[in-house]
Amino acid sequence: MIPIERILEEMERHLRAAKNAGDPASQRESLAAIRALSEAALGSRPQSRMPEVKPVPLAAPADQQAIRPAVPKREEDGANGDSIFDF
Repeated sequence: MIPIERILEEMERHLRAAKNAGDPASQRESLAAIRALSEAALGSRPQSRMPEVKPVPLAAPADQQAIRPAVPKREEDGANGDSIFDF
């Protein structure tokens, strides 16, 4: 394990670099290094930006019987059963 004093020295070095950086990209790079060093010192892994999604158990669908219309289907020449065009 890395001694905490060494981690703090690196954090101070990156903090000075961030303060003296001329452009925002260099500042962000130094700040990201400080974050990584902080996480290493605390012994934690970085948290993802997206929350963990847990699956929700679904209830089994209830047995449903097909609902048939009360009107009997017409059986005519040319009719083809349950077609939506039977009238």
